[in-house]
Formats: sequence, C-alpha cells, structure tokens
Amino acid sequence: MRYLMATAGLMIVLLTISACSAGGSGQAGNQVSLTLTEFKFEPSEISVKRGQRVVINIANKGTTEHNFTVPDLNVVSKTVPAGQSGTVEFTPDKTGTFKFDCSMPGHEAAGMVGRINIAQ
Repeated sequence: MRYLMATAGLMIVLLTISACSAGGSGQAGNQVSLTLTEFKFEPSEISVKRGQRVVINIANKGTTEHNFTVPDLNVVSKTVPAGQSGTVEFTPDKTGTFKFDCSMPGHEAAGMVGRINIAQ
C-alpha cells in the first residue's frame, strides 16, 4: 500500500513539473520552431499573443543563407548560414496579421513569405 501511495505521489509531482515546463507560465504558445529552405518557411503561418515574448527557433535546412523578418514589427533575425540554426526574440505590441519573409536578395520574390497572426 505504501508503495502505491509513493508511486501515486511521484506521478503527481512529475505531472506537475511537466505541466509547468510545457507552458505553465503562459509562454509555451509563443515558442515557435521554423524551418527555412529554398524558398519557403515551414510552417508558413504562425500565431502568437500580443504582449508576450516570442521566441522563433530557426533551422536553416536549405543550401543558402536565410533570415526571418517581420518588416511591420521591425523584427529581423541574424542571417543563418545553410545547415545552421539561430533564434530571434521579440514582444509584439500590435494585434493583427503581418507578413514575414526572408530579406535575402530575391528570396521574397521567389515565394519565401509567411504570415504571423498576433492575437489579443
């Protein structure tokens, strides 16, 4: 009986820790993994909340350098070389739908664009 109670207690502790690390602070919804290739973003549409820090984890799976920009929000990542990764962080202060793109020459024109939806 003690073993069952100890096991149940341990499970409750583990579930609580898991829930907190998965977004108990309200920030998990603003962690985004973004894959960049020629010439697209995956996913091409992301949703976040206004006033909460956004962390975009960028993985460049392409063969040329790329970046992530949201011109209307003045967000610009560092250039990420082929096969490497990076991050960009920002806190949106507006709501609405905004275009994001890769600002490397010719990439936006080749279709490397997406949308970021910022909710209240």
